[in-house]
Amino acid sequence: MGKQLLDSVTLNSGVVLKNRVLMAPMTIQSAYFDGSVTTEMIDYYRFRSGDAAAVIVESCFVEDNGRGFPGAIGIDTDDKIAGLRRLAEAIQEKGSKAILQLYHAGRMANPRYNSGDKPISASPVAALRPDAAVPREMTAIQVEQMIERFGEATRRAIEAGFDGVEIHGANTYLLQQFFSPHSNRRQDKWGGSRENRVKFPVEVLKKVQDVVQEQDAKSFIIGYRYSPEEIEEPGIRFEDTMYLLNTLAEYEPDYVHVSMNSYKRTSIVNQDDTEPLIDKYLKMQSDKLAKIPHIGVGSIAQRQDAEEALEMGYELLSVGKAYLVEPNWTEKVMNDEKIESFVDIHDQQPLHIPSPLWKVMDFMILDKEEEHRKYEKLKALQNKKVAFKPGVYHVFAKGHNGDLPMEVELSETEILRIDVDDSSESEGIANPVFERLPRDIIEGQTLNVDVISGATVTSEGIVEGIAEAIKQAGEDPDVLRARPKPVIQWSNETIEETTDVVVIGTGGAGLSAAASVLEAGKSVIMLEKFPAIGGNTIRTGGQVNAPEPSWQNSFSALAGEKETLEAMLKHDIGEIDTEYRADFEIVQQQIKAYLEDIENQPAYLFDSTEFHRIQTYIGGKRKDRNGTEISGDYQLVKTLTDNVLTSVKWLTDKGVHFDRSVVDMPVGALWRRGHKPMKAQGLEYIESLSGFVKQHQGRIMNETTAEKLIKENGKIVGVEARKANGTKIKLHTRHGVILATGGFGANTQMLQQYNTYWDYIPDDIKTTNSPAITGDGIKLGLQAGADLVGMGFTQMMPISDPKTGALFTGLIVTPSNFVFINKQGKRFVNEFESRDVLSKAALEQPDSMFYIIADENIKALAMNTSESKIKHELEDGTLIKADTLEALAEKLYIDVSTFVSTIERYNQFVDQGHDDDFNKNAFDLKIEKAPFYATPRKPAIHHTMGGLRINTDTAVLDIDGKSIEGLYAAGEVAGGIHAGNRLGGNALADIFTFGRIAGQQAAAHPVVEE
Repeated sequence: MGKQLLDSVTLNSGVVLKNRVLMAPMTIQSAYFDGSVTTEMIDYYRFRSGDAAAVIVESCFVEDNGRGFPGAIGIDTDDKIAGLRRLAEAIQEKGSKAILQLYHAGRMANPRYNSGDKPISASPVAALRPDAAVPREMTAIQVEQMIERFGEATRRAIEAGFDGVEIHGANTYLLQQFFSPHSNRRQDKWGGSRENRVKFPVEVLKKVQDVVQEQDAKSFIIGYRYSPEEIEEPGIRFEDTMYLLNTLAEYEPDYVHVSMNSYKRTSIVNQDDTEPLIDKYLKMQSDKLAKIPHIGVGSIAQRQDAEEALEMGYELLSVGKAYLVEPNWTEKVMNDEKIESFVDIHDQQPLHIPSPLWKVMDFMILDKEEEHRKYEKLKALQNKKVAFKPGVYHVFAKGHNGDLPMEVELSETEILRIDVDDSSESEGIANPVFERLPRDIIEGQTLNVDVISGATVTSEGIVEGIAEAIKQAGEDPDVLRARPKPVIQWSNETIEETTDVVVIGTGGAGLSAAASVLEAGKSVIMLEKFPAIGGNTIRTGGQVNAPEPSWQNSFSALAGEKETLEAMLKHDIGEIDTEYRADFEIVQQQIKAYLEDIENQPAYLFDSTEFHRIQTYIGGKRKDRNGTEISGDYQLVKTLTDNVLTSVKWLTDKGVHFDRSVVDMPVGALWRRGHKPMKAQGLEYIESLSGFVKQHQGRIMNETTAEKLIKENGKIVGVEARKANGTKIKLHTRHGVILATGGFGANTQMLQQYNTYWDYIPDDIKTTNSPAITGDGIKLGLQAGADLVGMGFTQMMPISDPKTGALFTGLIVTPSNFVFINKQGKRFVNEFESRDVLSKAALEQPDSMFYIIADENIKALAMNTSESKIKHELEDGTLIKADTLEALAEKLYIDVSTFVSTIERYNQFVDQGHDDDFNKNAFDLKIEKAPFYATPRKPAIHHTMGGLRINTDTAVLDIDGKSIEGLYAAGEVAGGIHAGNRLGGNALADIFTFGRIAGQQAAAHPVVEE
């Protein structure tokens, strides 16, 4: 008979656990600001104790400045003992043992939660997370003192009445940092060899044991938690971990507790290795370690999970999320009851869940009654047969650029044909939709199909159009929505190929890189995880900042530009570092000469490469919340501004047609130098560059996700990827890999994790970005040992659609025609300000909501719109229209007199050429011709400034500042150029310029012999 869940287990200390279940330590962030225990915390633990043999209380910091997250519990001073005693008693009163987890975050300590103090660690090596601070290296005395702190924390835990402590040596915290070759570069007795790196964890364990003996704490549990691997290079590998555990076993702790997201987890370092880590553990454990209970954790939700984990070789089980949903988990599973995966939206109080925890577990919350109703309806619909009125139905699908005519032919029982007129749609975004979605719907005879990633709007529009045809045919479209999705045929095939260069990402940076590789006579394969190419580029306003005075000089300067030059002339040169002084002095000389002669020549736009460079560099300077200033890498800025006009000419050669009739000023650009293509948004760039790539035998693999870079002898020599159907792709390269995957603006968790600039980033923040922009290239770079820069700074676009985050909905015009009105009917900012100033101002408004107001004249200047699109947006509420200002105010639920007065005052400023309220200094049109329009707006994530650190050749640098041979990065995946703020029009300047350079450099430098 094998191990049973209710078996008792006797530990080395003599403690008997009544069963094999422990409640896992979960960060509930509910302590007081000083780390003291709260009533809410006690209530949470009391409610979950009793049926588990022991409850482990999460991450209790042993030093005040060692917190890694807000709301952490402390055991750093004796005055915490009383509160901890109440917590221990609450757990013990129903029969569970109370174990307290002791930790110090080390370099993972966030200065924001530690009075601004700089973190400490084994060595001054920053964590491989964006904007991680470089820690202070602990002195030998500090190391000894830290060991004593763990001892003192143990004494306090004993005095508080806890049954044991768990030493937290996992999750990249301090003990793991001392054992890791990535974070520990010391050359004293605490570092260097693996034998030295294991000393700190061992000494902490010994100190804890000594204190237990000194306190005569009989039957006191001592456990040790560990993480099995690190992705860093160099980093902890599983063989290292087994050396650590076998060493610790010599001192006979009561248990070891793995930290993983699944008890069946395999290696995260070698994804080809499918052997579960528990199997490796059992093979590599020493005789001593084999006698110490091993706690398994991760994805243990149902009884069958628990029994499988015991069968695999764990002696004890640590159950986490399931205890959030079911406080009597052990009792329920022993009665063979199914444990729910979600909690009901009304269950926070019944489940005694503290508010900070409730906020971060939103992914587990749903309205069960509503879900039940949906399920019952779905079940009924699945048994219903369809009956259509046969015929051809003419309907419309909502597309990116307006309504798309569509024909749907139906027989009595089937969908026979779907034809979409896509002539007005953005081809680069929507082509896969028109090819695949109708095919999937017809083959499966179902509307339950996945939208095409990257073309959600058009995908949903087509499905809704077909649903409308089904309605007209006399049937409920929900019948087809209830049918199962088409089955994907999974493949275990592996395909291996060799090429000169692999480019990951098919936006402007990736396509520019690929085109440059092909121009150099080398071969290229591009990987794109989405069905559609184009990335963020196809969603842009399309304007490239590039000074071209010979072109700009034919256009008149506008009001306010002279004042901008005069302000720059007066700028204190002392604020500019010595390295940049020469360029700044050139700019001031250029401005001075221009202003002295301006009266004797036709008015024209002043500009120069140096002016663009200085504006970009100064415009990127920002301070984080702690007052630390970040600046761009001046050499990268210089490379950008020196080469961007060449990029424009190169794009022209590739078939991009720029509109030479106007010099635009993108939002936040600081100057009029925008080169804009003739077609809407960034479509023309993607069409021209992808056409060039295909014409020159470059290959694009869609729906293929890069999973791992292949590194040999310190060089990047290939990529491992996987197609949507499971097919594995292994690409070997002769010239390396170019990362052009974009930033991480569509990854809310990553944004929040690294944020150091905004006061907060809401959980429901929208993004203007492609949903593909989730930080994939940054993660790949980290696997290869890359350094990161500027990750805490992100840019919001203040003028985004509140529902979708989309930028080009409603009537979007240039800043000279922006008029922002809040829900109180008032202007609240200079509409010509930088994006971050506009966004911060918008976030301060009620609901963060405001409106862009336009009239019939301004409507004619709106970007990326059409009459059919305007008509559709008026119908769905994206745009609001009225014949008078008063009527518009009423539709917006704004005080009429305040709103009308605000608009009239703004019109006066346009007449006089100056804004007395907010100093806006450039105007085009007044708001005076009916009808009038309002476009609702909210800030959304628009650009992430940080990323992989690169040099001017786009080579990715490691944490020592050395280039990783064979690895390049271009575009938003790279950091260091825009620092804390990106000027409008500079994103496209960046991607095309550094994309070209990356392709040229990769083509010129082989990493293996050809």
